[in-house]
Amino acid sequence: MSASEQPSGTPPDYGLVRPIALPVDGRIPDAATGMSSHAEYDSYFRIVRERPDLARWSRSCLEVQRQLLADLAETDLSTEDRNHILAGCLVVLHSTLEKWLAQDQDSVGEVAA
Repeated sequence: MSASEQPSGTPPDYGLVRPIALPVDGRIPDAATGMSSHAEYDSYFRIVRERPDLARWSRSCLEVQRQLLADLAETDLSTEDRNHILAGCLVVLHSTLEKWLAQDQDSVGEVAA
């Protein structure tokens, strides 16, 4: 698909990285300034902001992490950098599991009511 055929708001596809779904308020600040604009961040990482349901979000996390772990073994990153990446994966997995548990608690509460 050419850039002129891209849906509005979708970054161009350069064949490098597939867009991933993130929560609307999800972002990581720039290490130097502690800030970055949503537009800069989203454009750089080719992020399309939306509210994915929890199952879609979880599938997206698992797929990205599968690819990341496969690539990690082939990089020349330092052990420290690899540890930082793996720690980031754990943060995402932890957060996702907490959301599943909260959703499960909400479901249990609805059934009990």
